[in-house]
Amino acid sequence: TDLERFRTKLKNYKGIGTGATCQFLLLPFLGFSAVSAFRLEPLYGIMLLILTTSPGGGLSGWWCMVGNADLTLSVAMTTVSTLISIGFL
Repeated sequence: TDLERFRTKLKNYKGIGTGATCQFLLLPFLGFSAVSAFRLEPLYGIMLLILTTSPGGGLSGWWCMVGNADLTLSVAMTTVSTLISIGFL
């Protein structure tokens, strides 16, 4: 992705805000709900909670390719969510 498109996506506060809300509120809630609903063993429950509370990026490029999504927005969202997660530490 080129730098100008990246800067433009970073200024898309609605998209970044929606992504951050999903990343830090919705995903952990869904992970906790799945652990509770399926009564997972502690090891699997902890693994799922860690996965759903970690910032995105590991597979986001692949999902963008599969879904023909906006890769630049994905990179911007990964950048922002990583910075926010550092702040939460």
